[in-house]
Amino acid sequence: MPDKSGRAIAVRHQQLFSAPPDTTHADLLASLWDRVCTAAWAGGEREDVRAHLADMLYPWAHRPIETVPRYPSFVSGDGFPAELSVSWRKGVTEVRVLFEPVGTDPAARAVQDAGRAMVHALAGRDGVSTDGYRAVEDLFTSDDPPAYRSGVWLSLACGPDQPPHYKVYLNPYVNGTGHEWTTVTRAMERLDLTTAWAPVAAARDALATAGIALDYVALDLAAGAHARAKIYFRHRGAGLAGIHLLGAFARSYDAERIADAAADLYGRTPDGEPAMPDNEPMTGLAFRAGRHCADEANVYFRLPGAVRSDAEAADRITALMAREAAPADVYRRVADAVAPAPMATTSGVHELVSYRTRDAGPADIGVYFRLPVHASGDAPRPGHGWPRVPL
Repeated sequence: MPDKSGRAIAVRHQQLFSAPPDTTHADLLASLWDRVCTAAWAGGEREDVRAHLADMLYPWAHRPIETVPRYPSFVSGDGFPAELSVSWRKGVTEVRVLFEPVGTDPAARAVQDAGRAMVHALAGRDGVSTDGYRAVEDLFTSDDPPAYRSGVWLSLACGPDQPPHYKVYLNPYVNGTGHEWTTVTRAMERLDLTTAWAPVAAARDALATAGIALDYVALDLAAGAHARAKIYFRHRGAGLAGIHLLGAFARSYDAERIADAAADLYGRTPDGEPAMPDNEPMTGLAFRAGRHCADEANVYFRLPGAVRSDAEAADRITALMAREAAPADVYRRVADAVAPAPMATTSGVHELVSYRTRDAGPADIGVYFRLPVHASGDAPRPGHGWPRVPL
């Protein structure tokens, strides 16, 4: 955990996942998918979704995993282009995989275009709508995108019985720093979310003073009242006060419960406050059509640098889930399924814990797992994780 000053424990990235020389990205992800689904749903592997995932990963992920990634993805600190997560929402356990289609050519434009092509390829699937994405695609793509930064990412998520649903992640900095707020505001206008976004946009200077920076934009690839545009922010300083400042823009934000969640994960200072480390947590504000403000705020607490091992991370997550009456036993099965070695001997597999309060009932909780495949030393590499990277 953090020391008494709130400073984080030093982070060293470990190479934890090893595989035979000819193992492909798709092989590794399919194996993890099966193990996690079996743990999450007590035997239901969702082979139909795994087959669909394999189709989505073709052809780029069917190459053997390189010792050094030929195109280091911004998805993770070691350059591996995928992460797994599990969430608990209204009693339903969902499994999700996020990935960046790195294409056949290890160049930023080719990687961006591979992501665009994958979004368009989903358009014909039942329940999928790419209308929102197509309305803003030109704002988040470039003829000369920055290399090794976030491009066009996709996620697939499903429960034990439901069809999969999808989200696309976009980079508001694709055309350079200094244009990100204008880019997001124009996108929200096209998505008919101007009214809900306006209070946040008006507070831009106050947010910047508190160390709050735009990070990502995500769109549900769905239609209807529940489809969201999510705007992600990174907190650089200001601690829990900065999280509360941003969370207050959301209709269902509960500052007291957020503070309790932070204390579960980080412990408390001698004066009883959550011992927040300076490790760049994130907040995602969710916007839906017809609302006058942000609907929800999802806070992402970062674990590397705040715990000494994945076993300690698991204990802290278990405490949080027990307090929220969430299925901690399911989480422990999932963590054991993902862990490449005894968790007391590893660190960094547990990356993020998301926490979102609703109007009533238990919070939504998510656990995000990194897949350290490539070796990296003490120096941070490209990745949306922490230690801090320039936006």
